[in-house]
Amino acid sequence: MFKDKLETKDLILGKAKQEDLQSIYNNYWNSEKTSKFMLWVPQKNLEEAQERLDKTIAFQKDHLAFLIYEKATGEAIGQAAMIEIEEGIWEDGGVGMGEKFVGKGYGKQVLNCFIDYLFSELNAQKIICSCHPDNTPSKKLQQACGMKFTHTQEFTRKKDGVTYNAEYYAITREEWATLREKETAN
Repeated sequence: MFKDKLETKDLILGKAKQEDLQSIYNNYWNSEKTSKFMLWVPQKNLEEAQERLDKTIAFQKDHLAFLIYEKATGEAIGQAAMIEIEEGIWEDGGVGMGEKFVGKGYGKQVLNCFIDYLFSELNAQKIICSCHPDNTPSKKLQQACGMKFTHTQEFTRKKDGVTYNAEYYAITREEWATLREKETAN
């Protein structure tokens, strides 16, 4: 149903494999700082990471979900997912990378890759992303990819019970087409 791999200039979005354990744990899953605004709790050791990897592999079989691999090193550096919440409407299931990979333009590559794939190949009508209100890099990323702020909505994280007003951003098929036309004209 979905492609097993998507590719950007610097990254490969691919399905998780058992041999990714060490790199995804070291680069992403063990970081308190990285997980601060995410919905998951960092793994404390490789045993916890192995359990998470097994669940990730199972989940990715039937979902538009990937580990993010840096082409230069081949290492797993993060993960990303999109979930169809109703026909033609997709919402991010998280896009994140380890802290040493932030600020390289990788997030923009991942989100634009998803946006293009969803609109051009899966006939999406709208794509929605949300973030914690203090997650400025996430807000800037969504805006840089043509998404517009739509609303806030109260959200309670299961991992710690913290309630906050999540900020939502969206882009429609028509807005995406207009952006791509402008890019082509330049």
